[in-house]
Amino acid sequence: MARYYFLPKRLRAAASNHQRLIWRVEGWLIGLLFTVLKILPLRWALAFAGSSFAFFGPYSPRATKVGNNLRIAFPDKSEAQIRNNMRGVFRHLGTAMAELVRLDRIWRERAYRMEFHLLPGAATPTPGRKTVFVTAHCGAWQLTTLVAPYYGLTVPLIYAPEENPYVDRKLATLREAFGSPLVSRDGGVRVLMRALEKGHSIGLTMDTRMDAGEPVPFFGEDALTNTAPARLALRYGCDVVPVLAERLPKARYRINIYPPITPSNTDADSNQQALDITRQINALFESWIVDMPSQWLCLKRRWPNASYRRFLQ
Repeated sequence: MARYYFLPKRLRAAASNHQRLIWRVEGWLIGLLFTVLKILPLRWALAFAGSSFAFFGPYSPRATKVGNNLRIAFPDKSEAQIRNNMRGVFRHLGTAMAELVRLDRIWRERAYRMEFHLLPGAATPTPGRKTVFVTAHCGAWQLTTLVAPYYGLTVPLIYAPEENPYVDRKLATLREAFGSPLVSRDGGVRVLMRALEKGHSIGLTMDTRMDAGEPVPFFGEDALTNTAPARLALRYGCDVVPVLAERLPKARYRINIYPPITPSNTDADSNQQALDITRQINALFESWIVDMPSQWLCLKRRWPNASYRRFLQ
């Protein structure tokens, strides 16, 4: 994760001797933002965070990566459309932060704010049916984790620790509202394997680039992709079930649970079956992103450098 949130890139090398102080200041500023979001009425908090991020985000160092990712995913869109979607991506980021800050209230008011929708062919999640749930950083992706408490499941929550320890502690406190065991990404695979061995379900967000991933098509370009969800499902004999959280008007949400993704050829070897399942997952994620391009959190490089050189010449 980012070492600094507000410090300009050109000043970061000179700031290394004052890292702890800068972390404290940034932690205080982010804590202040969290306090404001907690005080505001829920719909105002979502709107304030979304509007603020939409305004400042295009001036941040991440803006270039967001724009380039959108250009590869949507080569037919005009530059005006790309810039508009880029502002939407940062609005989406701010809204997602506010949703995390107000997660306790969203869950507390779930009878009004949330609906859990089984798509045709989907099975009702149960504690006795271990499942590998997968999602992308699309829509209100953080709320997909609420499938666990809603259906009485135990699903470890994998998260990426922040370099800033003050911010990391604040976020860890907010994540406790998910009601799931928190597991650092650094030791995540072993924990996920142990969970499946105990008969529990697991969940992963798998649309980001993996340095140790395998090349799988994503918007027509091979991208290093996490095949662990498919491999774990095949190894432990459980379903791979996509979940998408949609934002509805008036701070309401629909959690869509999809039917299981299965290999096209069950006679193929396990490696080919895993790649096939992963290709199907990527294709589904593409359809989500096409439907809501401004709600795809694409802040990091997704494709190999060669793809960017080819598209951005």
